[in-house]
Amino acid sequence: MKIKPVHHFILAKEQNFKIAAAVANAWSETRQQVVTGFLDRLDARLKTNLKEWKSDREQTCYENSWASYVLWKPAWRGDYGLGLMWADYGKVMSFGVFRDKDTFGQRPFCEELFKAVSAIQSSAKKNPWWEASVRMNHPDTDWSKPEVLWQMHTDKNFLDEVSSKLLEVAKVSELIIDKLARKYRK
Repeated sequence: MKIKPVHHFILAKEQNFKIAAAVANAWSETRQQVVTGFLDRLDARLKTNLKEWKSDREQTCYENSWASYVLWKPAWRGDYGLGLMWADYGKVMSFGVFRDKDTFGQRPFCEELFKAVSAIQSSAKKNPWWEASVRMNHPDTDWSKPEVLWQMHTDKNFLDEVSSKLLEVAKVSELIIDKLARKYRK
């Protein structure tokens, strides 16, 4: 087994060993503080433009493989919404318009909605859970890396970029989803 410099440091003294253990124990909680702060700022920014929209966080980022931050209008009854997803524990970030596959049954995808999102995000794809899902390539696709977490914590441009992507999707999809919600209202 090849020992790396950080291992040498940890194993050099008892105090270093204790520091390493303390850091390891604090990492998960610290990472959650960073993402919670980021999502609080993102939520506040988005809701200044998306009046009367609701939001929620589903599962715990970095601890669950499909954790998400989601936004929707109450009239959509949870059938549709905007999402920011930490797939594969944050290693693959995506955003777009989600759909509730479990309640939809065989409901077809909305081509108008997909085309609208594709016009602003050409890499959009469909899948059973998403009317239009876009892999987050910038500011970064892998939000599990320490340098990306640091940007989430400190870089205003990171917040600006993520919020502008979500607002752009909201702008092109809101009226279309409003029509869908009315069409399928039971």
